Amino acid sequence: MLTVEQISTLKQVNISVDADKTKARVEQLWKSQRNVTKNEFLAFTNCSVATVHRVYKTGSLHIRLAIAFGQMLNINPYYLTGETDEPSEFDEAQLVQILEQHGYKKLAAELDTASFTEKPKRKYTRRQKPVEEELVAEKEVDPEPEVEPETAPAAEEPVEVEAPVEVEEAVAAEAPVAAEEPPAADIDLSEEDIQALLHSLLILKRAGVAAAEEKLAKIKGIFAS
Repeated sequence: MLTVEQISTLKQVNISVDADKTKARVEQLWKSQRNVTKNEFLAFTNCSVATVHRVYKTGSLHIRLAIAFGQMLNINPYYLTGETDEPSEFDEAQLVQILEQHGYKKLAAELDTASFTEKPKRKYTRRQKPVEEELVAEKEVDPEPEVEPETAPAAEEPVEVEAPVEVEEAVAAEAPVAAEEPPAADIDLSEEDIQALLHSLLILKRAGVAAAEEKLAKIKGIFAS
């Protein structure tokens, strides 16, 4: 195999014998490669993309590119120059032959034959996923459900206790607010009548009737005297 330093010493003289075959075969070979392989090829040969494009547009192929195509893309350089129609793999015999054929016998003698113990193969690098794709591939974690803050129970409003309808009617019948008290008269009451009257007034007082409370106060005053 030639190193970068050795291949840079080769002249850029056209060695193609069939321009049409060179154009078609180089174009097909180049366009079938991945970008990473193309970049490695350009770095190894120290040439630009325009130089490669010029090859399959004009059919002119110099020895530097022919050997570089052979080494890096594992193709017989004689297939690219149009000297053979067999697209075989690249090997040591082809490299030595093409170097000696074009005046580089000394360089051919310096070749490291140990590098040919394994046939060169096309270089492929595994494409790494972009960071964005890795983040999308990660398992999504469901957000924890939001816990609503506990609110203190609303204070219960005091319930107004309405007096029973019967009690209200009794109050209206016994002590109307607008009516004036009749003049005092001597009335004979039995003990049972007095107890019933006191019981009724106590009920009215508990129901919140002010007039009943006043009457009870008067009766207490009478008994006290």
